[in-house]
Amino acid sequence: MRTPLRATSGGRVGSTGKTGRALLSGVLAICLAGTMVIQPLAAEAAKPKPPVIPSKAAVERAKQAAASKAGQVAAIERRLAAANARLEQLGIQSGIADEAYNGAVYRLQQAKAEAAAAAARATEAEKTLATQRAQIGRFAAASYQGGGDVAKIAPLFTANGPQDLLDSAGAARSVSAAMQGSYLRFSATQVMTNLFKVQADQAVVKVKKATDEAAAAKKAAEDAEAAQSAAVTAIGVQRTQSIAQLAVLQNISVKVAAQRQAGLEELARQRAAALAAKKAAELKRRIAAREAAERRAEAAERAREAAEQAREEKEEQKQNHGKKPPKHHKPKPGNDGNDGNGGNGGNGGGHSSGGSARDAINFALRQLGDMYLWGATGPSRWDCSGLTQGAWERAGVQLPHYSVAQYEQIQHIDEDELRPGDLIFWATNPSDPGTIHHVAMYLGNGQMIHAPRTGKPVQIDSVYYWIPPNFFGRP
Repeated sequence: MRTPLRATSGGRVGSTGKTGRALLSGVLAICLAGTMVIQPLAAEAAKPKPPVIPSKAAVERAKQAAASKAGQVAAIERRLAAANARLEQLGIQSGIADEAYNGAVYRLQQAKAEAAAAAARATEAEKTLATQRAQIGRFAAASYQGGGDVAKIAPLFTANGPQDLLDSAGAARSVSAAMQGSYLRFSATQVMTNLFKVQADQAVVKVKKATDEAAAAKKAAEDAEAAQSAAVTAIGVQRTQSIAQLAVLQNISVKVAAQRQAGLEELARQRAAALAAKKAAELKRRIAAREAAERRAEAAERAREAAEQAREEKEEQKQNHGKKPPKHHKPKPGNDGNDGNGGNGGNGGGHSSGGSARDAINFALRQLGDMYLWGATGPSRWDCSGLTQGAWERAGVQLPHYSVAQYEQIQHIDEDELRPGDLIFWATNPSDPGTIHHVAMYLGNGQMIHAPRTGKPVQIDSVYYWIPPNFFGRP
């Protein structure tokens, strides 16, 4: 029996509907299951994680590491500063040794001059003594030939005889007045000759001592220069190593570390320069105040002299019964070449050599850039006293090549009396000019020119760029 088409079709439709419903149910089940899985994951992700809390021990270790690094950085920076200070101190020491050598050479030159003078005096005295001995001999011979009493004592007139003659009172009474006078002159000359011989011998000993001292001073100067040169090299290596260590500790490049260190040192120099400029400005103010006071005093003196002259003329007119007396012109202060500006004019007034201060300054300025060399006096290398000696020699003033002797031989002045061309001195003992070891020339406005030390050229600096000066003088 054939199955009706409707029934068959319906059966298929019914079958397909069951299958679809089963499939749909499965899909829904999977979706529900997925939803159930996603919801717990989202909730889990929204929950905050607990923070990482280092232990107290870890924190303490970190603090110690940071402190150690900071301490190392500070120690290296202190080491760099100390190295710079040591270089500066070595420069001072070498300068002191250099001037000590100049002093030893100066004293040697003095000793040689004294020895030569003493030898010349002794030689001249010996000639005079020989002449007088000959005169006495001729006198004795003449008396002997004449049969006089003096013939009896003629043998005594030898090199040693005159002293024996004086000891004999009887013989002295028998000698004529002329003979006695000749003998007394001879005796005095003999005493002076012996004294000059002793002085000449002492001078020779002094020359030997001065020679030894000069040699020792030269060795000390050479050692000081060598020590400074070696320190420059060693400290340069140390500086490079220290900057590299700073770069590692600060986690920066060596170039940056070097730039930072150079910047710090430049900042320190700028601060020092600012302080020096402040002191120089104060010096300039004090000099100007003193000059103004001097000008006021000069004006008051001129006014007093004018009033005195007017009074004298009035008195003279009264005495002349009303007739006007001739005028008497007195020389005015300042006509001696001083410009009345305390020496700050272009002629360098106020110095013993008139307008020569400007010549000395111009010579010194022409040496700018010439390198320092201990014991040098030009023409292209200088030490401190060699430069000032050469400058003032050009101006017609002779100064020794030794800063102590330069101060001894010039006019001593106060700091606020400084004028261009004056000399400025530094000493290890501010109350003892015998310890002077550096000299510079004042230019005005708180500035000076000098040959500082080995490794540096002739240059212009503030008077206070270094330590304050101690003594001041005017050639």
